[in-house]
Amino acid sequence: MVDFNIVSDLATEKGFRDHISQNQYTIMRQPVVCLRTNNILHDEWLVRFDSDKGLERILRPAEISGAISELDLSMLQQAVTALNLSPKRTAVAVNLSGASFSDPAFERSLFSILAKLKSDPSQLLFELTETWNLADLQPVIRILNILRERGHSLCLDDIGAGAASLRYLRALPADWLKIDGDFVSGAANNQQELAVLKAVLSLRDGLSVKFIAEGIETNRLLEFATKTGFDAVQGYILGAPVPEKTH
Repeated sequence: MVDFNIVSDLATEKGFRDHISQNQYTIMRQPVVCLRTNNILHDEWLVRFDSDKGLERILRPAEISGAISELDLSMLQQAVTALNLSPKRTAVAVNLSGASFSDPAFERSLFSILAKLKSDPSQLLFELTETWNLADLQPVIRILNILRERGHSLCLDDIGAGAASLRYLRALPADWLKIDGDFVSGAANNQQELAVLKAVLSLRDGLSVKFIAEGIETNRLLEFATKTGFDAVQGYILGAPVPEKTH
């Protein structure tokens, strides 16, 4: 039974931490599909809370307080458990908030959880979200390079959604760049935005990355993503988020 006193307090630091410690959230999975083969490359794990607050109004205060790292680590722990139980399952991508890297204990906890992973590291991907503008990128670069050296693929999320995109592209290692859904839909309807999108896609060879278009909700956008040269797509027309079974 849900404790409604905790639910009503979700936007506060204590309420958020209580939710995470008691696993009062739902993990949803949404497929990322290869445009060349139509196969599912991996499932991104998303979080849903039983609350009428928007997710941004929940996660943003958690980033500011530093409590977001508890969610990142909790999701990672469950991903490791799920992969250990079913090593041949579809690969999983978990999010890491930029704000988590500001927590001195985060790195230690991150690698402690990963030490328990028994399946191939390629089965576990990491997406770095751009919602937090990192002041010092050096610790992030070091941790991401270690993850990559261990065989985990890295994805920079929400490219085009915020002001930090170019700074992150210049500094952070990545295997995938995920283009924000509003950017994709805007480019499908506006020549200026299309020109910018094509310039970003032209970085493919120079950065040795592949591109994911998110927010693909219509056949028109799917055709646009294919024609424009994306490698993979994510969106409701390909698969809506559904609850993940982690046990």
